[in-house]
Amino acid sequence: MPAAGTNRRLTVFGSVEGFGRGRVEVLTAGQDSASFVRSLEALEARQLATGREVYLVLDNGPCHTSKASRAALAARADWLHVVWLARYSPQLNKKEPEWKRLKRDARAHLARTLPAFADGILAGRARLGGERLDIIDAVPDWFLDGHRRPPTGRPPGRPKGAKDSSPRVGRRRNLPAST
Repeated sequence: MPAAGTNRRLTVFGSVEGFGRGRVEVLTAGQDSASFVRSLEALEARQLATGREVYLVLDNGPCHTSKASRAALAARADWLHVVWLARYSPQLNKKEPEWKRLKRDARAHLARTLPAFADGILAGRARLGGERLDIIDAVPDWFLDGHRRPPTGRPPGRPKGAKDSSPRVGRRRNLPAST
């Protein structure tokens, strides 16, 4: 979902129990395999608490079909049953109407800052209700502060080193011979 005033997106991985009794939602900064595995870990915590088998409906998105995601799904195969949707068939997924309403509401009431946008998404997920809500905010602070990548710990700017002690030589051009 796009955030206001920035070229940033937040991703929500979500699952809902049958009859809407409970839900597991994970808000992340990326739509990649690591974020999907994080949502599987949250789903695993719910499964350990309830002791029930889980049927997970997935589309064929890249974060669901990568090697890391398939390995994570295979590691949980004793309690997790995956139902793969046919390509280009979002109407078969029961979560799609929820995503549609969330995107509509988020675009209609854009927050001025990225942290306020993330808080609004979390509040919107909580308003959907259910007996048990596991809503996890996995958006790192460096992302909310406006950085695109995690900090490296180095000071900002060009690094100082041996190459800075000698001036750069200008590029030589092939000039015509003097006549």
